[in-house]
Amino acid sequence: MADFESTKDVISNSKSQDKKLKKALNTWDLYFLSLGGIIGSGWLFSAAAAASTTGPASIISWIIGGVLVLFIALVYAELGGMIPRSGAISRYGHYSHGGVAGLFFGWTYFLSAVSVPAIEAEAVITYASSYVTGLSYSAPNPINPAATVAVLTGLGIVLAGILIVAFFALNYAGVRIMGKTNTGMTWWKLIIPSLTIVMLAFLVFHSSNFTSPALGGFLPSHNSATIFEAVSTDGIVFSFLGFRQALDYGGEAKTPQRSIPRATIFSVLTGIVVYILLQVVFIGAINPTKLASAGGWLGLASSSSSYASGVIAAPFAFLAKTSGIFALVVLTYILYADAYVSPAGTLNVYAGTSTRTLFGLAEIGYFPKALSRVSKKTRVPVLPIILSVIIGLIFLAPFPSWYALVGLITGATAFTYIVGGSALMVFRKEAESLKRPFKLPFATILAPIAFIGATLIVYWSGWPTIPYLAIGIFFGIVVYLVILASHKVENVFTKDNIKAGWWVPAYILVLTLLSYLGEGDYGGTNTLPYPYDFVVVIIVAIIFYLISIKSGYRTDEIKDIIDSGTQYIEEEDIAAMAGQK
Repeated sequence: MADFESTKDVISNSKSQDKKLKKALNTWDLYFLSLGGIIGSGWLFSAAAAASTTGPASIISWIIGGVLVLFIALVYAELGGMIPRSGAISRYGHYSHGGVAGLFFGWTYFLSAVSVPAIEAEAVITYASSYVTGLSYSAPNPINPAATVAVLTGLGIVLAGILIVAFFALNYAGVRIMGKTNTGMTWWKLIIPSLTIVMLAFLVFHSSNFTSPALGGFLPSHNSATIFEAVSTDGIVFSFLGFRQALDYGGEAKTPQRSIPRATIFSVLTGIVVYILLQVVFIGAINPTKLASAGGWLGLASSSSSYASGVIAAPFAFLAKTSGIFALVVLTYILYADAYVSPAGTLNVYAGTSTRTLFGLAEIGYFPKALSRVSKKTRVPVLPIILSVIIGLIFLAPFPSWYALVGLITGATAFTYIVGGSALMVFRKEAESLKRPFKLPFATILAPIAFIGATLIVYWSGWPTIPYLAIGIFFGIVVYLVILASHKVENVFTKDNIKAGWWVPAYILVLTLLSYLGEGDYGGTNTLPYPYDFVVVIIVAIIFYLISIKSGYRTDEIKDIIDSGTQYIEEEDIAAMAGQK
């Protein structure tokens, strides 16, 4: 007999499973979950990566990236406070545009979330390789062969895999344990970068580095397009993407209406301040004489000297160690310790995020309902944890480098954020009666800006990252069709869903074409050189934004939320329920 549920049954089952999740997280827990996702491996590597692409102008890259992500976060602050669910971002596209759009966005979001544990584990081992031999070696970037990066050896990959398994096991122990563990780790992760900023600023700061002709000047590439390239490919936007944690754990919050918007917005603001200051002190802390001999800022990417190789492998620790100042040498050992704590803490958070994304996708019917079953013992979804471990380990083999994987994760996550601005405006039209604890002011302006901003971030990921991403997205559709053929899920390719969601695969193909035709610094053919490519991408984004707004409709899920009053789902007492049975 076919083992799938009707849309009505899926909705009813979703409410039941959502009730079983433990409501254990307060506002501070959600804030630290988001901040813990933001301050991870990005602070250890992104400053060096951005400086090697665009020199001191990388400060502008951080401002652009931070502001764009803030616009996106503001949109999701309203959505998260309005409809709090675990795995929320994987659900909103489904709620606003039906099954086809939801399937594309949900699968892409899962890809972005499940690959983060791999990159954070790589960060830990890469830093360790700066003082433990045999863990990494220098090789061309698999995504951008023109740049040389640190790549993990077989032993390094094995150790990274062990870290991934360990932190997924911590998530199995339960959300309360995971959340409180993360809060302690995030305090550490906030204090150490702050200490690094203060010590480098006062003990070893060369203000001439920002304009020195010997190093290439403020913009050594002499092409402002590289400022935008760094936003996507060097981990800048990647570093801010952790704001989504408050949303994805929203179904386990005690007071989601209040907690989710606050945690989302303030985590991004905190991250912007920390990362801009880190970039400033990194540029100032570089030894100008040694950097000039290595070929200036752009010479860092080639790792052509031992100095450049050291900066790329362990940026802040290497600068502190080679300064010759005793206090900074002591800081070196703290930074080596933090190289375990910061990425491991983010790995811990994203192990839960990928699990809850699979849970969310199963809740709305894309995957078999077994993936949404919650353990009575730990109150977490178990099967998604197991599958997330396996898929996360798979990412280590083709992308055994932090620098190689960061652009792909950024592009995938930014693509899923495209739907946020559109969904917000669809809900404003189709679900006016829903309570909005946080209502975004000037939404008619900020929502399209968020849509366009997410599109630009994807475009800046460049060629061949975008076609790799497109392949991964469409592969997910193949997976769904295989499951559909086995009669384990309901067919989402109905007339209404196709009508509302056709623009999503079309947009993927258009962005892939634009990346091929676009700016040469982004890997394209330069048929559309900078800045004309920006104009074209923005115009295309506006067109698709308008199409997406028009195609959105009041889905069955939104109807049910409105009619049944289940906007906020209360916890169900599993023990009492089991006793009744």
